[in-house]
Amino acid sequence: MALDELAVLSLTIANAADSLGVSTASVRNWIKAGYLIPSGRGSITRHSLDEFREHVAGQEKLIARANKSQKDSHDHGALSSRYQQLLQGEDFDGELIGNQYQESLSNAYRNQEGIYYTPDWIIERFFAHLPEEREGLTFCDPCCGSGNFILAALEQGFAAENIFGFDIDPVAVEISRRRLFEQTGFDSPHIQCADFLEISLQAEQTPYDVIFTNPPWGKKLSKAQKQSYAVPFAAGNSRDTCSLFFYAALSRLHPAGYLGFLLPDAFFNVAAFTDVRDRALTLDIKALMDFGKPFPGLVTKAKGIILQNQANRSEPICCEGLTETNVRTPTSFQQNPKSILNFSCAPEAAAVIAHLYALDHLKLSDHARFGLGIVTGNNKKYCVASPQAGYLPVYKGADLQPGSLREASTFIPADFSLYHQVAPRELYQAPEKLIYRFISSRLVFHHDTSQSYFLNSVNMLVPEPDFPITGQQLCQLLNNRLMNWLFQSTFETHKVLRADLGALPIHTRYFERYDEFDEDRYLNFLGIEETESGGYRIKESGESAS
Repeated sequence: MALDELAVLSLTIANAADSLGVSTASVRNWIKAGYLIPSGRGSITRHSLDEFREHVAGQEKLIARANKSQKDSHDHGALSSRYQQLLQGEDFDGELIGNQYQESLSNAYRNQEGIYYTPDWIIERFFAHLPEEREGLTFCDPCCGSGNFILAALEQGFAAENIFGFDIDPVAVEISRRRLFEQTGFDSPHIQCADFLEISLQAEQTPYDVIFTNPPWGKKLSKAQKQSYAVPFAAGNSRDTCSLFFYAALSRLHPAGYLGFLLPDAFFNVAAFTDVRDRALTLDIKALMDFGKPFPGLVTKAKGIILQNQANRSEPICCEGLTETNVRTPTSFQQNPKSILNFSCAPEAAAVIAHLYALDHLKLSDHARFGLGIVTGNNKKYCVASPQAGYLPVYKGADLQPGSLREASTFIPADFSLYHQVAPRELYQAPEKLIYRFISSRLVFHHDTSQSYFLNSVNMLVPEPDFPITGQQLCQLLNNRLMNWLFQSTFETHKVLRADLGALPIHTRYFERYDEFDEDRYLNFLGIEETESGGYRIKESGESAS
């Protein structure tokens, strides 16, 4: 077949991804699942794409984000033109138009660009942590959107000519400028359509006294783009857009200036953000704030951090939870694994966590191999409810209880080449391994000696041969109430991640003294006692594992 004929009958994976509005990874997954037919290296047949678009996309449960993009989109050019016309009207209501513009953006677009405008009640709490005197100070919102932070800065005493804003959305920038003009009569040249990351790379930038913003959460950037920002900003391994904006803002902040960011929950506890948390803890953190889930339709929790651009002076940090406010020391966070900012923990709980890590312990990150469950790519296609020839029983998260496993009710073909993800077979077939629920706010482990297989709602770990306690004993330690309290209080997550398990302190020396596990005896060994409220505290006296 001639090359030009082949080009007509096929298209590249990148072009297919653009056509479907998804990532190339999604297209490759659908090729593996048999939905799209390869026509050569890096390409698929146009016929399979047409069939997929007509009969599959948006109907089967594929990848939630990809399906969503099929159903949820908007013509951004037409939307921009419409709002440009509204901005020229005489009856201008900036707040109303800003809200309407945000609501007009499709969820898929907002997800891709990380756009979620900040509610006024959250903005007010940021300004509450600034000194009262604002005259002469400059204010900047690097991701100003339709101007909620900018208008709040005006109301909080910042002069219009000292307020700066940047955004890559020209319509949002025009709304911000018009809102400021309507309030002050000042047509600000300081609110610009520009990429704050890009302009912050330029030399000799004017610093700002206060930078408050809600940066794009998880905005899609290529690996090369992330590298181009991470290196000059010294971002280390924290390369999510939230981290990059954080570092960029610090580079533009006046000495002793104030920085305030509204961020996703992951910024405060996920391993990928460890480097940026370490950087924040070198500075004078003033407040950490929990806002729950303030964005309709978005399940991610939102939290805030406010710091002053000066060295950490070990001053108490105001920790505002959803129901109560506590005070913590910077040290109480620095001693956490991965510098996790678990500020919902009261000081007493933080002291127990520090005590448990101070005792002699091992970590599974150094003493175990981890493996993920099987990702079929299409459970509806491959999973059946009764045994069949050539099929294997597999377990799901719901089949696990602490220390026990229900009879399998799901079966899949034994041909592992069909599936998107399969861990090394020797891990499944290990003489003993621990399997655990992946989507869970508590630790649920089972000691498996039956070489079981399982789907991706279950993961596993295999202790190294020289680990000083048995798999059964390790299972008992991980399932106990204290370890669950420690896991929930430290990591504050609904996923049991390998990095978090690897960081838990495993007090193996308990079994040097006792053959059997007993919860009360274990607490006494650690010098801990349970409180009436279900928490823990350090005993004033008693046996210790140190």
